Amino acid sequence: MRYFSYGLTVAESEMDQACPEARLLGPATLWSQELRFANQADVIEDFLGYVQGILWEIPEEYIDMVTAYERHDNKRQLMINHEGNTMRAWVSHKKIGTPPQQPSWDYWQEIESAYDEAGLPNDILVRTMEVTDYYIDLNQKF
Repeated sequence: MRYFSYGLTVAESEMDQACPEARLLGPATLWSQELRFANQADVIEDFLGYVQGILWEIPEEYIDMVTAYERHDNKRQLMINHEGNTMRAWVSHKKIGTPPQQPSWDYWQEIESAYDEAGLPNDILVRTMEVTDYYIDLNQKF
């Protein structure tokens, strides 16, 4: 089954911990979502948004282990683009209603290292910090 990663498992070394049988398929884009932090990397619905990440082929029996490794509660199939093809892939995420929260310094260093290893630009993470601040401010007003 296909699994789209935008958290720690973008890195082969991290995915190897979660699912040693994973096969790297390469960079992909998740549509209609926005990356933010809720302690860890998380995605929320945004019809105009997109998230860059990595697509993997993983055995079905590993999906719950990968979801837990990312410290997520849920998973669902969403539309992605990989090598010009649109398809469905499993995406793990926090449960709906989980408040935004900036990551710890330790997690920040881990995810920054994972993005470096995967060849994903670190400016994605900087932008995600800004998005998270926006949602934190928005939540404090309600």
